[in-house]
Amino acid sequence: MRLSFLHTSLALLLIITAEAEQAVFSENGHSDLGDTITRPGIQADGNDFGRVGNVDGKYRFEWPIKDVAIIGAGVSGLLSYRALSGQDFRKIRLFERDDAPGGNWHYSDEVPPSIPITRGDDDDWWKVDFEPYFQNDKLPPEYHNGEYPSEKRQERDDQYDSKQEDVTAKLPWRKVYDVSSGTNKSERQVLRSHLEKRRIGLRLPKPLWKSLKANTPAPQQQVPGFPWPPGVEWASHHSKVSRYLRSFASWLGISPGDDSTGSRTDAKPGADHPNGSALRSDPLEADETGPDVSFNTRVEHISKRFVGGRHHGWTLVLHSFIRVDQNRYEERYWEEHFDAVVIAAGRFNIPHIPSIPGLADWQVRFPSEILHSRQYRSPEISQGKNVIVVGASASATGISIDINSYAAISYLSIRVISRQTHLTTVPSNTTFIGEIKAFHPVHHGQTISEGKIELLNGSVITGVDQLIFGTGFRYAFPFLPQYHNTSGAAAGNHPIDSESGEQPIVTDGTHLRSLYLDTFYIDQPTIAFQGQNVGIQTFVYGKYAGEAIARVWAGKARLPNRASMWGHFWNEVELRGGLKKGYQWFNAKLNKRYLRFFITWLNDEAIKNGGDLLDPAPDVDEVMSLWMKARENGLLSDVNPNPDGRNDFDFVTSHSRGKDVIGIGEWQQAAQDDW
Repeated sequence: MRLSFLHTSLALLLIITAEAEQAVFSENGHSDLGDTITRPGIQADGNDFGRVGNVDGKYRFEWPIKDVAIIGAGVSGLLSYRALSGQDFRKIRLFERDDAPGGNWHYSDEVPPSIPITRGDDDDWWKVDFEPYFQNDKLPPEYHNGEYPSEKRQERDDQYDSKQEDVTAKLPWRKVYDVSSGTNKSERQVLRSHLEKRRIGLRLPKPLWKSLKANTPAPQQQVPGFPWPPGVEWASHHSKVSRYLRSFASWLGISPGDDSTGSRTDAKPGADHPNGSALRSDPLEADETGPDVSFNTRVEHISKRFVGGRHHGWTLVLHSFIRVDQNRYEERYWEEHFDAVVIAAGRFNIPHIPSIPGLADWQVRFPSEILHSRQYRSPEISQGKNVIVVGASASATGISIDINSYAAISYLSIRVISRQTHLTTVPSNTTFIGEIKAFHPVHHGQTISEGKIELLNGSVITGVDQLIFGTGFRYAFPFLPQYHNTSGAAAGNHPIDSESGEQPIVTDGTHLRSLYLDTFYIDQPTIAFQGQNVGIQTFVYGKYAGEAIARVWAGKARLPNRASMWGHFWNEVELRGGLKKGYQWFNAKLNKRYLRFFITWLNDEAIKNGGDLLDPAPDVDEVMSLWMKARENGLLSDVNPNPDGRNDFDFVTSHSRGKDVIGIGEWQQAAQDDW
């Protein structure tokens, strides 16, 4: 047990406060870890070793956890990797669909595809990012001998062909597509465009634009134990945040920058890494021991693995689609087996555009002028146009600022709800309008600027050339289809009937459910989530959530039994006001409470079972207070370009173009969450 006298004293102090902390977790109906509260449909079958393991009131895993997968190489995935590497796991594999670490901070000029607005109302809305090709055990449609496909074949690229091969008999599967196989220049151009579309769709460029800077100060976006260089500006450009995270990944030995073999990199910690492994270039040559990382790799599907008829871990089907050289593309499918999986795939995967009457028809007519914020890259696309940006949180207001000196007229459409966000940073020459009610039909031959946009208050706006929706994202994990139940939202704050006996994680995409501490999936705690909360200090919170995952799976800390975890979850639902949009939102108080709980719990376990003690989370309250005051008063030129400081809403109101402009009494309550 590696405990200094100082650390021991600190740990004892933390444990003394544990009862008070547990009391905080118990107030307002929020259950203590030892409670066994259940709801109808949730069975507390304590005699079932594999389900609840009610020995000493603690959960017992059905199989030893030796091999762990991490999905996502953003900050949450990297922090999970660091925590897991500190334990004695046999294998740690990190999978990232992009070509570099950094998650949402990895910028690319490439643009993700548009999503049909009509799909947002479908039961399978969560498949719009991708739907596993091997659905029903089928591989993707192939080109005939690698030759140029017909238009009809292209049209069904995302469909399942009756002649597809049995995936279970064919993995690993590999195919090379050669652009030069086209019989003429036109065919080669079409084929290259088609293959590029597939490559970009797999890596899914992140929702960043060129000028974006962090909207929180650098001290708040700092990995504990890995400080920023001295003197770094607080409002850092996204490129610096990306390099910072890439440096952290390099320190961990899992950055593609550590390899000189080329653009396709599947890195493993170098010789100076504690695990002593070397870099390698082929994801199919995965070592059975030690950690490594595969970039350009999308997790297509996670399913239960059965050994001797019993559930024993998880099988991941993996997919890569890369450009090998100027003319050749390579596609691969393969599978790997793990005992546990960390899902750190982020929250910004499925874009949300509200289903406003008439908007879907406008999207079909004017696809290049109706965008989601994840497709926005630079203000030049708005040069000389009349633009409506829809939304009132970080992306919408940031884009409104970015296009301000380019657009002829810049509107910001916001709806009136209860929480202020980023409106004070918007330039005062922005015209605020209310929520959009409908898009009137545009007749044949008319341009988008001739269309009519009706607001809820009855006003009609014309002359608009472009719409950009900063209306957020929905939670979705297409690789876990068995834990999506789109009809389950109707169940409200109650368990959902399920043939499998397991509760869903995703229903309507506004929140996640069935998670203990918003981390462990209660029905199968060998699946854990990282970075899914909003409002947390992600760079800090991820350290402690990552340590909880690593120590629980390593046997250094224990979860309460399943009945207690369900009791905790349902009481948390009541405390947070129900399962709905905003359920994952942590204000400062809740963020601190969870951090204190993680530290108290894990340090208590470290004293009992051995292990390092965790230091308290860094206190950035003073930094954040100064930051917010400076921001609100226009002192942060990097963030707020207004010479006036706060947006002069009196000016907007007194110079309104009519009743379409929101008044000063309304803007103070306007917000639309960008998540």
